[in-house]
Amino acid sequence: MKFSDIDKRLKAVNPKVIIAASVMACFLIGWVDWYAGGEFSFSIFYIVPVVAVAWYAGRKSGITISLLAALTWLAGDLIKGHKYIMALTPYINAAARGILFLVFSALVLIVRRYLSGEIKFANEDFLTKISNSRAFFNYAGMELARLKRYREPVTLAYFDIDNFKSINDNYGHNTGDALLHDLAYTIRKKIRPTDVVARMGGDEFAILFIEASPAQAKTIMAKLHEVMMNRMEKMKWHVTFSFGVVTFLKPPGSVDAMIKMADDLMYIAKRKGKDATNYFVYR
Repeated sequence: MKFSDIDKRLKAVNPKVIIAASVMACFLIGWVDWYAGGEFSFSIFYIVPVVAVAWYAGRKSGITISLLAALTWLAGDLIKGHKYIMALTPYINAAARGILFLVFSALVLIVRRYLSGEIKFANEDFLTKISNSRAFFNYAGMELARLKRYREPVTLAYFDIDNFKSINDNYGHNTGDALLHDLAYTIRKKIRPTDVVARMGGDEFAILFIEASPAQAKTIMAKLHEVMMNRMEKMKWHVTFSFGVVTFLKPPGSVDAMIKMADDLMYIAKRKGKDATNYFVYR
């Protein structure tokens, strides 16, 4: 099993479960350390629960488990009855270990934030803050695999903004950017949390409606188109939309094939005068 698969499964686990397991691990390591009589060093093993909690449960829990690991180690040292020249030696050692664990915890949090930012940047359109084409291909790939396995319908809508160039030419690119951002926000608010909207490039967008039958797709698209046009009229942006909508009842050969079908339908709508929606059911 790949690390990414393990990571995905652990992220789905309640953080309280991970914290509880890590607390038990600290106590178990402490007991083994005491039972071994100090002949072996168990410091590396304490790092594991510290890292796990920091990664999956957050900063506060990472601090708590770091201190618990240091205190458990201290308790083991005291129970063993080692003789030290200075009475404060075990406590100084415990403080040093606590600092070490806290440093590990902080480093884990920094790495996690960095990776989360990189993943978000790689999958998010910088202007509209919705998914980009790369992320959409990933989502569509997962839905295609699900369609092959469960035969649940999925609908793909592909559209672009009619006369978008005139907005840039007449009002400037800042207005054009504002339109794209506002449109993406409007769509994201209207569709279900399970659905996916992405900017595919320029003024072209794609929406993936999960488990949407042909009849449901038409209903959804009619409502969505109304909301989009109302928003454009309110902002006095004189644009319309050309849609290509395909409901897949059986899986096509690839995600590229899915997008091409919807894209072809969209261009038919544009050639016939724009501001239209073409539907197709792939059986």
